[in-house]
Amino acid sequence: MKKKVKVFIFATTMLLTSCGIPKETLQRIQSGKKEMVDLPIDYCNSFPTPTYEQWDKDYNSYNRFLTRDIMRTQVGLTYDNKGVQTWLCTPAVRTHVQLDTATMIDDSKAVIGDWRICCNRKIAYIDSAVYADKKIYRDSELIYNEKDADVFLEISDAKFKMYGTEKGETNYKKAASKNYSIESKRFLMLYGSSKAAASVSFIGIDKEGRLIINTYMVEERKIKGIYITYVAVMTQLIFKRAI
Repeated sequence: MKKKVKVFIFATTMLLTSCGIPKETLQRIQSGKKEMVDLPIDYCNSFPTPTYEQWDKDYNSYNRFLTRDIMRTQVGLTYDNKGVQTWLCTPAVRTHVQLDTATMIDDSKAVIGDWRICCNRKIAYIDSAVYADKKIYRDSELIYNEKDADVFLEISDAKFKMYGTEKGETNYKKAASKNYSIESKRFLMLYGSSKAAASVSFIGIDKEGRLIINTYMVEERKIKGIYITYVAVMTQLIFKRAI
């Protein structure tokens, strides 16, 4: 019987500011339309092989993409609760589920332009191992799939600007205006004056030409010698080029 894993979801939201949207940007938004798509729950994601012997090897294989700037952002919280050792990190890049390397961005200029949301969702992916069984148990949970709110991106060679509406509203507000860089062809760093305080996500372009931005919260729970559980909560934004 499949082991039931209790998942604690730590949701994060991007608060929209009251800053006005530039008139020219609003005109570009209003000239097009939003078209949402439904995608598989594991779309463009790669997972470790779910065997006791291979899981760690596959998980560690992605370390080759990590840079010093990326690792400086990875500050986790560790605590013990009645013998259960827990580690939390957000935003996290050392996740057991990662954006498929087939989406890697060879030319950073490929992201420049206007983009409009076509998929906005949050999903929890859970891998657990019971040491006595020497088995990996895998599960996933769709937390939400938002189809009403709108998100619009302006990406230049220097700035990442995001505008959006909240559910049930029609007025666009600025959600982000940051410097950015793409590291190792797969990580998006959004920052102000210093990369040390950057927000880090995975970024890629799928075979349909859509822009994918995945942001993760990771929770690891374990009792030494008994079990270990990895939970990666992914906020996924997928964009089509705005026409």
